[in-house]
Amino acid sequence: MFWHALGEVLPLAFAVIISPMPLVAVITLLLGPRGRRNAVAFTVAFVVAFFALTLALSSGSKGTTQNDSFFATVFHLVIGFAFAALFFYLAFRSWQKRPKKDAAPVEPKWLAAMDSFGVVKSAGLGALLGVANIKNVPIAIAAGSVIGSVDLAWSLVFLCTAVFAVVAGLGLILLTIVGGSTSPRIAGGLASAKAGLIRHNNVILAVLFVLLGALQLGRAFEAF
Repeated sequence: MFWHALGEVLPLAFAVIISPMPLVAVITLLLGPRGRRNAVAFTVAFVVAFFALTLALSSGSKGTTQNDSFFATVFHLVIGFAFAALFFYLAFRSWQKRPKKDAAPVEPKWLAAMDSFGVVKSAGLGALLGVANIKNVPIAIAAGSVIGSVDLAWSLVFLCTAVFAVVAGLGLILLTIVGGSTSPRIAGGLASAKAGLIRHNNVILAVLFVLLGALQLGRAFEAF
């Protein structure tokens, strides 16, 4: 049951890995005056906050389908179709917001203030993006509903959620490790990656939401 639940939620974790805005935030911190220290604070806070959100949702749905096969079928159908519709809607909205061909991408206002951030503010931003990101919340709800609906001991629910959250944060973790180097070449690569992620943020999100919608739709049909 544990491996089944983990296998079900890992595709959702991979979608968080390449979420553009948290990656842009950690790159901005790495390129700033306090570099790795702020990036570590941001990354740890992001993973812990996302873990806490998913664990709360897993706990809330635990036991809802374990004693009634009919209710389990209905539960997975409703969850699957609801999240498929939500992800497809978010894909449509993200695609609509993409910059036009000749338009310069608009940077979020909070990026400009990040050079003045210390460890506490960096951690606060990481926690905020971990739980309030437009993509992370529905992903955490979807993952929590999967983990909570499987008959697992509380210790395994905790472990499964922890693995899910750490995998979801791998993009930030790897960037923090690699980006802590003082190499000008790495700094230049990070700056280029930041510009590309900002420019293509909405397109990346649109593609991810379509894939997540298709995944949830497939899970809904599996319930029949």
